[in-house]
Amino acid sequence: MTLHYSTKDHIASVVIDRPPVNALDDDTYRELAAAFTRITDDQDVRAATLTSAGTRAFCGGTDIHSFSLQHPEDPGYHERHSRLVREAFSAIYRCRVPVVAGVQAAAVGAGVGLLGSVDLVVAAEDAVFRLPEIDVGVLGGARHLARLVPEQLVRYLAYTGTALTAADLQRVGGACRVVASAELADAVLGLATTLAEKSPAALPVLKRGLNHIELSGLNVEEGYRYEQTLTGSLADHPHARESARAFFEKRKPDYA
Repeated sequence: MTLHYSTKDHIASVVIDRPPVNALDDDTYRELAAAFTRITDDQDVRAATLTSAGTRAFCGGTDIHSFSLQHPEDPGYHERHSRLVREAFSAIYRCRVPVVAGVQAAAVGAGVGLLGSVDLVVAAEDAVFRLPEIDVGVLGGARHLARLVPEQLVRYLAYTGTALTAADLQRVGGACRVVASAELADAVLGLATTLAEKSPAALPVLKRGLNHIELSGLNVEEGYRYEQTLTGSLADHPHARESARAFFEKRKPDYA
């Protein structure tokens, strides 16, 4: 197993642990898809984190060494591998609860794909982000990068393979926080804890709504109308009433 999975206080933790740089092989992609499907199915989980072990990289991308060892006479391998990658990214993106990623050192190639699949990115101040695919004769990752940076920057980074700093990523809105490396774990857990304290009924509905608006390309009027239907579906939920009571009573809501 190259992933560590645990839950505590309604937060699921997924840790990639594949030395030396947490590069992803087919088994790791399978484990990622299974882990985030498990989170979606666990109704006790309210938020999730995605981090990596070690200090050298959050994710060094797809394991090129493993990839190159596949038998060239197997014409179906590329499609099977591509499907595994898509399924892993999709399981993260469509996870029922918000996913917070913590990035140390470097996110390269498929590592950027992981970050383009989560909800919120917290980065160490020395972290860098890079799509090197153009330099190794392949493509991929630009669409996920587009969830983090504007189109001109997507093209620049994809065409040149240039690295982006954490400060620059935050400046264009791709990271919600940049912290000292020593503070990364606490910052990720703190943000996940904040999310886990929100209404466990409303938060998954909010995420589903945000994903739908993003994927469907709804304009402002259509998107707001869709959000109103979701609000209506929550109006009579006990958590909605508890949220309102807690607001007026100036206390934290109790969703137990």
